[in-house]
Amino acid sequence: MRKKVVITQSSVTAEQLEDFFRMIKDGSIGFEELESFLDNPKKFSKVDSDCCEPITMAAAADILGADKVLTAEAVCSVWGVSPPLDSSVCYSEKTILTCAAANKSGKADWRLVYIIGQTLCRQREIVGVDKFQQPCFYNNNDWYLEEAENTWNVQPAEAANYCLINFQPIGANVNYGKQDLEIAKNFSGCERVNPHVFSEAIISLFKLKGERMAANWLHRSAVLRSDGSRISVGDFDDSGLLVRNHHDADLCASLRVVICRKIEN
Repeated sequence: MRKKVVITQSSVTAEQLEDFFRMIKDGSIGFEELESFLDNPKKFSKVDSDCCEPITMAAAADILGADKVLTAEAVCSVWGVSPPLDSSVCYSEKTILTCAAANKSGKADWRLVYIIGQTLCRQREIVGVDKFQQPCFYNNNDWYLEEAENTWNVQPAEAANYCLINFQPIGANVNYGKQDLEIAKNFSGCERVNPHVFSEAIISLFKLKGERMAANWLHRSAVLRSDGSRISVGDFDDSGLLVRNHHDADLCASLRVVICRKIEN
């Protein structure tokens, strides 16, 4: 007796299944095609083309507003490095529009910032620790320069690229795990900003626009210190940028999270 197979909770219709088996029977779908599908079914899934098509810098600036964009040329100029030959935006128009809408609603402060990819050590070397020469790093705060911290603080932070960062922090007064839950629940496609990236971004903003982000709060990153605690960066007041560390159970009003959109292209 032939078994009856019932498929539930599927968008595949009976007609589509009939076509599928017909194509196997008449050879339209051969062994190689079927094997390729079974090896990696996801690569055959439909993807919204708008999600993958990158946007130009001019179009991104037009959507977000020029005041929400730091271009590669401007950022490289204030850091004293040569601009890249190619600095394309690795986000789709759909993503930029979503961020612009969140900004307009007052629920976010998304900025598109070019990141060179400098470590905290290198940034400190460039801007120094003299509070009379702003911006600067906090003077009596150099534990992260110790050899024990080389595992996370001597390699390039990330590849040079544009990064969409939401400078409206979340997750005050909760521990690290609950902050992660909030990101997963409310901010799909986002993650904690790398501490090197966050530091470089807020220094670039200060240099180019005179804005002082994170003046009285810290961004808690996912990066681990040698003792297992996590790197926090912020409290960027007139005394300089502070680099600290906190354990996952720690919580306070000033210990927050800044998120960024994951690279799409």
